[in-house]
Amino acid sequence: MEYHVGIGELRAARAPSTIVTRGLGSCVGVMLCDFGQGIGGLAHVMLPNSLEFTSFTNPYKFADLALPALLEQLRALGGRNFKAKLAGGAKMFAAVNERAGFDVGQRNIEQVRSTLRQLAIPIASEDVGGSIGRTVTLDTATGVVKVRTVGRGEQLL
Repeated sequence: MEYHVGIGELRAARAPSTIVTRGLGSCVGVMLCDFGQGIGGLAHVMLPNSLEFTSFTNPYKFADLALPALLEQLRALGGRNFKAKLAGGAKMFAAVNERAGFDVGQRNIEQVRSTLRQLAIPIASEDVGGSIGRTVTLDTATGVVKVRTVGRGEQLL
């Protein structure tokens, strides 16, 4: 089964399945896998921290809320021993980011790393930063993540 995850969405699944997300610019794709159980999931994180907002309708767009929710769904499927893989967090609009005084891609990366530390989930590999968008595909059976980019082709995490 192939699942597609949009911005601010997440999906947990058992093998055999693939989970795909496109359009990772400043967003970060966080893939959590229990390699021994064939259980994996993906969150498409748009913003770093929900505490910076007074109200919102979608908690899954924030790293601090999406990652614990994804972990809960993966545990409900029977997963216990997770490792993370990260992709995205690019600086897509450098001039705008510099004028505004922030880099949302870098802030997303930092918050994802911080939240994973709090959840005691190690990062196995990553392809983050830079200035290019990415598409990622997670194979839940193997935990292999394919990262596709324009100009760089495909890379495996």
